[in-house]
Amino acid sequence: MFYNFRYPITLFLLSFVGMMLGLMLKILHWPGGQLVIGSMIMVQAISIIWLIIIIIKSGGKGEN
Repeated sequence: MFYNFRYPITLFLLSFVGMMLGLMLKILHWPGGQLVIGSMIMVQAISIIWLIIIIIKSGGKGEN
């Protein structure tokens, strides 16, 4: 069952790394920091929704 969770969790972790990059850009007052942070928050929301859908489809069962 972990195999089903692999892609949304990987996407979430990669977007977390991207958000850290955006925060670094924001702290250094370089252009594009706010754009990177906003887009990574959207990617994190999508990955969380995707993970919720996988959990609901599994129905609390073991492996399908």
